Amino acid sequence: MTSTESTAPKLREDDPVKVLFDMASYWATIWSFIALCLWLEHQVLRRLDIESGGLQVAILLVSTPAIFLVTVTRIQRNLKARLVLERARYVVVLVAAALLGAYLHANHKDDSYENALRDGAVLACSKMAACKAAAAEYANTR
Repeated sequence: MTSTESTAPKLREDDPVKVLFDMASYWATIWSFIALCLWLEHQVLRRLDIESGGLQVAILLVSTPAIFLVTVTRIQRNLKARLVLERARYVVVLVAAALLGAYLHANHKDDSYENALRDGAVLACSKMAACKAAAAEYANTR
């Protein structure tokens, strides 16, 4: 009979990695929610034609601590809000990882020797007709 239990090691409640992940994901979720609220508030201010940058900044500076306090106190007092936070934090971590990966991919500069060698070969081959024809034939049959 095969065991259905996972062979992965179980994390204890006091495991430092678990504690670090829990705290980081908890605060990332709270600040993501606050950022979403501030973005929505900024959109409302733009729709109300409040274009003064100083006035928008003042309103957002007042509302940020207010949203933070309301969010944290609601999570502490309301069991349902805490359960939503527990479930949403994994999604927030996945979204943050995807955004970080996309950012790093878009801003990656490959300065390796192999990349320079490949660029040099492409440049040299583009100047010779026979090499260019052979490269085009290779690409078409690949």
